Amino acid sequence: ITATANGGSNYSFSINGGSFQSSGTFSGLAAGKYTIAAKTDAGCLGTAEVTVGTKDPCAGVTVAVTTTQVNPVNGQSNGSITASATGGTGFTYSLNNGTYQSSGVFSGLAAGTYTITAKNASGCSAIAQATLTGTDPCAGITVAVSTTKTDPTTGQSNGSITAAATGGTGFTYSLNNGAFQASGTFSGLATGNYTITAKNSNGCTGSTTVALGANNPCAGVTITVSSTQVNPTLNQSNGSITATASGASGYTYSLNNGAFQASGVFTGLAAGTYTITAKSSAGCLGTGQATLTATDPCAGITVAVTTTQVNPASGQSNGSITASATGGSGFSYSLNNGTFQTSSTFSGLAAGSYTITAKNANGCTGSAIVTLTATSACSGVNIGMTFTITNTTPCVSPANNGSIAVTASGSSGYSYNLNGGAWQTSNNFPSLNTGNYLMGVKDLNGCTATSTASVTVLAPGATFAPVKALITSRCSGSGCHTNGGSAAGYNFDTDCNIVKYWSQINGAAVTYTLKKMPQSPQALLSTAEKATITAWINAGHGYVN
Repeated sequence: ITATANGGSNYSFSINGGSFQSSGTFSGLAAGKYTIAAKTDAGCLGTAEVTVGTKDPCAGVTVAVTTTQVNPVNGQSNGSITASATGGTGFTYSLNNGTYQSSGVFSGLAAGTYTITAKNASGCSAIAQATLTGTDPCAGITVAVSTTKTDPTTGQSNGSITAAATGGTGFTYSLNNGAFQASGTFSGLATGNYTITAKNSNGCTGSTTVALGANNPCAGVTITVSSTQVNPTLNQSNGSITATASGASGYTYSLNNGAFQASGVFTGLAAGTYTITAKSSAGCLGTGQATLTATDPCAGITVAVTTTQVNPASGQSNGSITASATGGSGFSYSLNNGTFQTSSTFSGLAAGSYTITAKNANGCTGSAIVTLTATSACSGVNIGMTFTITNTTPCVSPANNGSIAVTASGSSGYSYNLNGGAWQTSNNFPSLNTGNYLMGVKDLNGCTATSTASVTVLAPGATFAPVKALITSRCSGSGCHTNGGSAAGYNFDTDCNIVKYWSQINGAAVTYTLKKMPQSPQALLSTAEKATITAWINAGHGYVN
């Protein structure tokens, strides 16, 4: 029902007292009486009664159904029905009151009667019946099977049958009612009777029986085996047999019934009798025997060993033996029955007896005994020593200012020590006091020599000695500085005090810048005595000046 109103504005509409809506259209209504109310925006109302009747959408419509069908093969469900309809649009189709579908095609059907219903978009329908009748696709069809065969070898399964068929297309084949296969060839067959069945794409079949006999490929074939051999060395397995065969082709070979191999060569054999079997590609066999006799490669061969040696130093392992051999070639050498080596030199040996064994390429051996005698590396070595000595100088610092430098001869590779101390590469020993020192020298072989060197005190200098004598003779009595006297805090009883207090000596005895010395009753120094002191001071006023 679609309602409109006048006499106001901005209408809303209600049906049968329901909620008002802006639209005046009400749909989805069944037949019956309805009250439509219209309301303005001011709330003013108006109503109308409306009766909705019924109508038949199929009135005057005739739906007609037609079908076409494909009959199924007997016993199968491969038939189909295709339906079409007139008398409307939007048709759907149902088979035997089943679910409707948009397609009018129904497939996978067996023989039987089927009801097809067509319904248009308005629900108007019509039915039609279709009857499917089973058909025999093999009616009038004869499947004929032909074969070719290959008989198997006696006792083997290497025969075959190949089948072909007529009377249809898309053939598959079965052997003795087994599974069907696309190929008509069956192989790996032994002697016996076999049934071959062919089936075309419609399932029509035909069969034939094939008998396979036995075939002996070796009938009339004689295989002859010949060989050449290399005899092994005595007590070794280095012999070989090379076999060849005739009378067939495609040979493999076996030694003493072992595994067959493509090569006729067998190596690593000891002396003995061997059976060689040859087998052709057809399986035909032939045998031959070969006897290997041991040979002695050392017969008439004498291996002679000569040596040169270097004796070791006493208590050391630095000796060596070098061997050479005759009586063959390709020699290797062993020391005291040890592992053989290609080098003939053995080093790092101590004193003792050694057995050298030489072995040639054929295994022939010879030996020699060598005795190494310990030798002293220092035998005949005479190391000489000379010294350069610097004696100590008194009254200087440090006091241990002497030194000894050692010069060695008679060998080489020297090291040096002092008083049995640690060895050093330097031959110089500084910072020594006066005394006697035991100097040692050692060469590269450990040979040693010792000698004593003495460091003494240097003699007084030429100007110092007269000054000391002058002070000793003239400085005595009261207020002097000798004989334990220490006027002004010093004395001249020691050489170093004379050196230390040279300025005071000069000031008191020569220049008189200090208290004049010597004191009475001794007379002051003479001009000559003063000159003695001045000469020493000008020379450096030291002990050695």
